[in-house]
Amino acid sequence: MEDVRLGLIGCGRIAERGYVPAIQRAYGVRLTAVADPVRERCTNIAPSAAAFTSAAELLDAGAADALVLATPAAHHVAGATLASQAGIPTLVEKPPAPTAREAAELARLDPLPFLGFNRRFEPALQELRKAALASPSVRLRLVLYRRRSSWPSYESADPVALDLGPHLVDLAFWLSGAEAARVTGQADETRLSLHVELAGQRGSAEIECALGRPYRELVEVHGIGSFARGGLRSAFRAGQSPLVTSLASQLESFARAVRAGVEPDLATAHDGVRVMRALECVTS
Repeated sequence: MEDVRLGLIGCGRIAERGYVPAIQRAYGVRLTAVADPVRERCTNIAPSAAAFTSAAELLDAGAADALVLATPAAHHVAGATLASQAGIPTLVEKPPAPTAREAAELARLDPLPFLGFNRRFEPALQELRKAALASPSVRLRLVLYRRRSSWPSYESADPVALDLGPHLVDLAFWLSGAEAARVTGQADETRLSLHVELAGQRGSAEIECALGRPYRELVEVHGIGSFARGGLRSAFRAGQSPLVTSLASQLESFARAVRAGVEPDLATAHDGVRVMRALECVTS
């Protein structure tokens, strides 16, 4: 079976440090084209791929079978709409859009866009989910910190609710298999704190994100198990981002979905809507 030809839209940090090395590692995909308004970024991250200045130009050239949208969130709906009109599947990097209303626009497209919630592809979290789903109720604690300087943006930086928050809110729903019944908390530019009461008496989730603190990830299901990464030891590790492995697995899942239409762990635009609605309970 031939590899899915991927077009990467947006050549910023997540493309440079995440998607390009992940595509090189993933089975079933091949990077054939990239697009960015700044042509030097295309050359820097993928010198052997065809380079374009926009998604429209790339699509008109027929240079890809599927797109990864790694542009700023404000451009996601426009890019995904162009791909939909061309009948091209898309994987949209988080957050799905700046608002729940725009996220709902993504969810009305056909083919339905997939979303880049790559933490779903951490093997330890997949095992934790199996145990959590088997429990009648769960108490979740999810933490994610990072320094802004560790992923400096070429464009304007997102507030923490759009930068880190979507990953943890999606994990709370995915791990529990539940929707939100009630969301409370507070948020500013650098800190987000959420308490989510899960529907169907499935329990609760405590979510904390912060920018400007040393990198740390923690996902804990009380009484069942936990996943942790970061801390002082990780500060001295060099080399490839730990996200590359989960991004590669996500891309393999995306390739299978391009061929077959569905993949059980791959998030869709519908997941993005519920995530953004939860976040807007404390940010709007």
